[in-house]
Amino acid sequence: MNDHANAVDNVLYLHGFNSHPGSAKAELTRRACEQARPRPRFIAPALSHHPGPAWQTAQEAMGTLQGRTMVIGSSMGGFLAMGLARTHEVARVVLINPAVDPLKIALERMGSEIEHVETGEMFVIDESYADALREQQAEVVNTDRFLVLLGTEDEILDYRQALEMLEGSRFVINEGDDHGLSRYPELLPTVLAHGGLTLPEDFNPVP
Repeated sequence: MNDHANAVDNVLYLHGFNSHPGSAKAELTRRACEQARPRPRFIAPALSHHPGPAWQTAQEAMGTLQGRTMVIGSSMGGFLAMGLARTHEVARVVLINPAVDPLKIALERMGSEIEHVETGEMFVIDESYADALREQQAEVVNTDRFLVLLGTEDEILDYRQALEMLEGSRFVINEGDDHGLSRYPELLPTVLAHGGLTLPEDFNPVP
């Protein structure tokens, strides 16, 4: 049974790189929060594909929230969530296949032209991406507040790197799952319980 006296008041969802607030996992989380008890405020800001403005937006969103907050970050959103855990009073953190070293990925993809999945905007990964990530990189802190969901067949990120860098976290290892983490819907009760929230037994993530 969850201790609702320590339940979070807010759930801040940070989507991944080249994603958007209406992504599948964001919407699943939104629906879960709507049915959770006690019911938290849910917020999922639109984050820029560029890590500089994305970090600014994440901080601004966090600054609007009163009370205890659980931050859920997917992929690049996980990197931003780790930053918030370092710079703000964050009660709980959930990381979904987090990008623990996005600078390495940016350097590998330097010069790549990418189409945004929602807007169709074309953008290029340039040195300013790497500069912003260098500024944001720092020691990971407060891992005792972290729940980390990992897929062992993540085709983008090596889950073993997260295991090493996030020592002290609570891990849920999903054998054979990929970067999209197809098991996420069935993990939602565990995710919300991390913030002291309870879902009804008949909760169905699919409307």
